[in-house]
Amino acid sequence: MYKKKQQVMMKKKTDKILDQLENAGYKAYKVGGCVRDELLNRENFDIDITTSALPEEIKEVFKDYKTIDIGAKFGTIKVLDGPDEYEITTMRRESGYADKRHPEKIAFTKDIKEDLKRRDFTINAMAKRNGEIIDIFDGKKDLESKIIRAVGNPNERIREDVLRSLRAVRFASTLKFEIADDLKKSIKENAKSIDEISKERIQVELNKILLADDPKRGTILLDEVGLLEFIFPEVFATRGFDQHSSFHTENLYDHTLSVLEKTPAILEVRMAALYHDVGKIDTFFLDENGEGRFFGHQNLSEELLINRLKILKYSKKFIENTSILVKRHMDNTNTYTKKSVRKLLRNIGEENLLNLFKLQRADVMSTKHADDSNIDLGLDLLKEIKNDDIPTSKSQIKINGNDLKKMGFKEGKELGKALNNIENLIYDEKLKNNKEDIINYIKSSLLSVD
Repeated sequence: MYKKKQQVMMKKKTDKILDQLENAGYKAYKVGGCVRDELLNRENFDIDITTSALPEEIKEVFKDYKTIDIGAKFGTIKVLDGPDEYEITTMRRESGYADKRHPEKIAFTKDIKEDLKRRDFTINAMAKRNGEIIDIFDGKKDLESKIIRAVGNPNERIREDVLRSLRAVRFASTLKFEIADDLKKSIKENAKSIDEISKERIQVELNKILLADDPKRGTILLDEVGLLEFIFPEVFATRGFDQHSSFHTENLYDHTLSVLEKTPAILEVRMAALYHDVGKIDTFFLDENGEGRFFGHQNLSEELLINRLKILKYSKKFIENTSILVKRHMDNTNTYTKKSVRKLLRNIGEENLLNLFKLQRADVMSTKHADDSNIDLGLDLLKEIKNDDIPTSKSQIKINGNDLKKMGFKEGKELGKALNNIENLIYDEKLKNNKEDIINYIKSSLLSVD
């Protein structure tokens, strides 16, 4: 209900912006994704407006508002209406894409059809003015047919801006559409050029693909159009790899996809699902029974993940949290105990632990002997631990280094060893976490030794 009210409010404010341009004598259109999503009855709070007004004329129309020149060269002015922001762009033609991303030449136009010709896909090349939809490339028809099709020549569109390759996969994933064969062919022919695109821009598209309702299909599409090899080469290398394992009925790539589709829409968990087993290829050997073994594969998988995420410019925090999941995903091979869960909670934190359980559940349910009872046990133990009066971090221990120094411990190894001793006893529920009991233990067991 709240989002519906937001949508209604957004429409009123957008109409107000459009009316101001129209009343000033200019043509104004909603264009692109917002028109597409309106026809699909999907929510969209990102409204693109294009107009016949030139950048300086846009500023004049909205002189009573705060405006920001975010790209006058490209004809874009941001208008701020309280907390709301609107990007208004002068209609234009484009030509020359030497860097395979940005046009070298811009020419403003008064013709909406010329502006629509420069757009990527037919479903994004529609405009709406005064209730009328301008659709010169049959975008509505392609929406009904559920197909992603290029505006004009697909090879030209992709060579102009190679990021459109990922956008095609993203739209096909999020909208559950197919990619037209000629567009798919063009993407594949230009796939290697994705390396020339800003990693930050690639990351944005990848995140949306991985967070779609069906991340497995998005990954398969990346492979089908030739992008997987250049974006996630470690995952690409798992294709067709026979695990020779009685625990798996699928090759390594198909197992990875199976795990991925069982994960919730949490980016760290889905990225970890993609990379959790990539280290198996280089750790593989056959034992005396012909069974595939992969000792330490989780450590190599973690290393490969970290390297790849650094290349793709992910944040330090994201890399840290995702790599924890990959490194720890085999922890559930031993039955969880209160001690082991408490130690995990202490070492990686509750959010990471819950995400780890999610990854482990998806992993174990993608094996031949699917049994996630150990994950349920871990969750039950976590609930118990949170209700216990047992600290889950050093900061909760009722004594610290300064207290020990007052009792005669020297700063350095001696003090650190004593603190670790006390902490472990408390974590293992062999010593109560109150200052009196801790001091009594120190006097009777630690100081008496000296």
